[in-house]
Amino acid sequence: VERARADGAREIDLIAQDTGRWGQDLPEERDLAWLVNELSEAFPDTWFRVMYLQPEGVTDALLSVMAARDNVCPYLDIPLQHVCAPLLRAMNRAGSAEKFHELIERIRAAVPDITLRTTLIAGFPGETDEQFEALCDFVAEEPFDYVGVFPYSREEGTAAFDLPGQLDEDEKAERAQVLRDAADACCVPRIAERIGRTMPVLVEGCEEDGQRYGRAQCQAPEVDGVTFVSEGEPGDVVEVVIADTLLYEMEGE
Repeated sequence: VERARADGAREIDLIAQDTGRWGQDLPEERDLAWLVNELSEAFPDTWFRVMYLQPEGVTDALLSVMAARDNVCPYLDIPLQHVCAPLLRAMNRAGSAEKFHELIERIRAAVPDITLRTTLIAGFPGETDEQFEALCDFVAEEPFDYVGVFPYSREEGTAAFDLPGQLDEDEKAERAQVLRDAADACCVPRIAERIGRTMPVLVEGCEEDGQRYGRAQCQAPEVDGVTFVSEGEPGDVVEVVIADTLLYEMEGE
């Protein structure tokens, strides 16, 4: 972090295959909440963002740190993948729609203004029409701010390669598009609800026409769009009022 900060980084994203497991291999009793708290205190002018956190890694201690520290982005990326327990077990994952509803309720109670992103897979082997409908219903009932959708990709050497109930490519692509449309129908209006809010934006660059852009704390790099601003140089944090949105992009003034 010190090296990145010395090189000019103003945001540090903490990401691993399962970020919530950080510290489990250390002799001291240290966990992700401890790490985030220590980093945010040591580098008060740097934003910290937690990415790719499995559901079981969302602890009350981490949420408390996120609520207390202004430089810890109120943002969680939780890749649920699906909400039907039988399919999750086939993925060697835990959870269910009911448990995920409870998780999100707990998160929003602790950090009311949090931004939530998830990733979902459509067309996993054995996914029935009813299970796919349940996935779409979950997205509508529990609106996330951002949802990444991918059709299941059959890869040799994986446990799922030989599972029964493989769907053809056209069916997987169709389901993925239906799920994307369902997600957009919920997410885009949530983005529009930010109009009128004041928020800090980290300026990142300038387009050829001179238009500056950056990201608010509710926007992770490369996946959540950008916020267009009228002032500031790369590395500056400027306060803006969100004047308009276009799908996942925002305009600040």
